[in-house]
Amino acid sequence: MYWIDSHCHLADPRLSDQLAQIMSRARQCGLRGFLQGGIGPEDWLRQERLQKTYPEIISCFGLHPYWVVDHTSSECDGALDILATKLHLSAGIGEMGLDFRSHFSKDSHERQLDCFEKQIDLAKMCQRPMVLHLVRAFDQAVRVFEMHGVPASGGMVHSFNGASTEAQVYLDLGLHLSVGGPLLRSNSARLRQALQIIPIEKILLETDSPDQPPPSHQDTFNEPSTLLAVADAVAKIKGLSKIEVLNQCTKNLAKLFSLPLKPSVRS
Repeated sequence: MYWIDSHCHLADPRLSDQLAQIMSRARQCGLRGFLQGGIGPEDWLRQERLQKTYPEIISCFGLHPYWVVDHTSSECDGALDILATKLHLSAGIGEMGLDFRSHFSKDSHERQLDCFEKQIDLAKMCQRPMVLHLVRAFDQAVRVFEMHGVPASGGMVHSFNGASTEAQVYLDLGLHLSVGGPLLRSNSARLRQALQIIPIEKILLETDSPDQPPPSHQDTFNEPSTLLAVADAVAKIKGLSKIEVLNQCTKNLAKLFSLPLKPSVRS
């Protein structure tokens, strides 16, 4: 069996000069799948080009809150129209959601909510699981799901870093929770407590490369090879071996996104 990084951004231009070495190190660690987080139309095209060289890259298209903040409502609607035509090429829809950090969101709350709700509708229509970016917007996101419902295809809360109470609400909504580098930081006590109540069948492992590095990569870009350290931390919390965690979390992701459990690597 091989393993999958449940969320990364290998099409990020910051990695272009190093990607061959990054992919080589990831393969040496047993990683043979890399689910992307979509940003916007430019990123979707980069993912498509990259997949021609690295077929183990699993495309995922969506409008990230970062993209929504920087574009007008009209531009967002145009991008959503394009997205609807490309979802047959995408394993899921996202990164989608809400980011209400005050220094970041500016006057975009209504625009973010509109794009979030429209992407939920797309997920229902295309039967694709959601990749959710939810930051400082827990209450608002839950209200949206209470109003619109969670698509039958489900989804994952990317980079979950909340409390046990928040984890339970997401679990009750039928969502998976994905954890990464922040688990390895010294201030991760709340997340470690939350992981104790999350069933292993609902946990996913990610790196969010090139962002959210663990302490070992604090002075450089994050990369998928750090996933093994995340798995080791989860294993200690759940009383399992690292291999058991890697195997189960890969099975979880494959089931959620309807992925084959076999490598697709061009030699």
